[in-house]
Amino acid sequence: MSDYGLHLLQPARHLVSRWFALIWLGVIVVVSLYPFSGWEWSGEPLLDFLTYPLPYYQRDFDNVVNVLAYLPYGFALARMSRRRWLGFLFACVAASATSFAVELTQNFLPNRVSSNLDLICNALGGAIGATIATVPLCRRIGAWLLARRYRWFVPDSTADYALMLLAVWFLTQINPAVPLFGVVVMPRGLPQPFLSPLTDPVLFLMLLEAGGAMLHLTATLLFITAFLSRRRYQLRAVLLFLAAAWLVKMLAAGMLLKPMAFFEWMNHNVALGLVSGLLAAWLCTRLPRGGQLLLALLALAGSIWLTELWPLAEAGDSGEELALFRWNEGHLRNLNALADFASRWWPWAAIGCLSLALWRILWSRFRPPRPDPIG
Repeated sequence: MSDYGLHLLQPARHLVSRWFALIWLGVIVVVSLYPFSGWEWSGEPLLDFLTYPLPYYQRDFDNVVNVLAYLPYGFALARMSRRRWLGFLFACVAASATSFAVELTQNFLPNRVSSNLDLICNALGGAIGATIATVPLCRRIGAWLLARRYRWFVPDSTADYALMLLAVWFLTQINPAVPLFGVVVMPRGLPQPFLSPLTDPVLFLMLLEAGGAMLHLTATLLFITAFLSRRRYQLRAVLLFLAAAWLVKMLAAGMLLKPMAFFEWMNHNVALGLVSGLLAAWLCTRLPRGGQLLLALLALAGSIWLTELWPLAEAGDSGEELALFRWNEGHLRNLNALADFASRWWPWAAIGCLSLALWRILWSRFRPPRPDPIG
């Protein structure tokens, strides 16, 4: 193998793995400890759950979820070291320690149960993720993907962070009751009183719902195109992303929603916003990279502002919303907490990434020239 190939097999020299591991740690904490209320200690020994016999009644679905939840975490932890064996060992120990800390903390939550089986499944998931990150075949696949990354995207390290955030963005879509690319949710049930700045309150809600979807879609598409190395990749990248977003929403709806509520994630207002967002994104991609970055940042800020203007409260775990799902309430609470956590924090993380990319462009243009070396 050439020196270039050997170089590609090594972990990239950036902090993407550390940031991703930190983000996924937040995901684990939210899913495991939500809703962070009712803290109390029962007085039982905290470590007794380690010696309990494995539960006689268990669901394979829960065990698989516990394994899969720690797989990305173990993968990212293993990639933090350039030595494969050290990365694998660190990932296994850190994932197990994280799971132990979470299970120990669950002793203080009345709606949670500490489980040694969950600890075993979580540790197994971390070990599987570490294995995937270190085996030669998977590292060669990673090298191939890395080559595609440098072909499609700008060499700046901000593109690495943008790709990482795009992967995290799909977590915002895993709740099929939330509209596709929507930033607000029309609650079900009885109408809620609110003050409308327009004489037609229905029109006011429609503008907010459609405008939120338009701004979010525009910002997300520009978040992709602004980091592409060539314009000729724009159409393929946008179509691939839209297809992936649609597929995630369809799979989530098929798995979680009852047949009569399969298209709960789409309505006329959202459809109007998405069409407007596609048109706006197409016009904005005619601009240079700096302009796309700036407009993506403004669109994200606008979507955050619209969420603050939205006057209606979400239904939460009300009977009207739970009637849409086929899952039990406990699983839905965890899933909705994860989707809500990602939806709240993703725009701010994306704004930080866009701001860093804009700063580097401005710095490269206006920094003073380097003096010529003497001799």
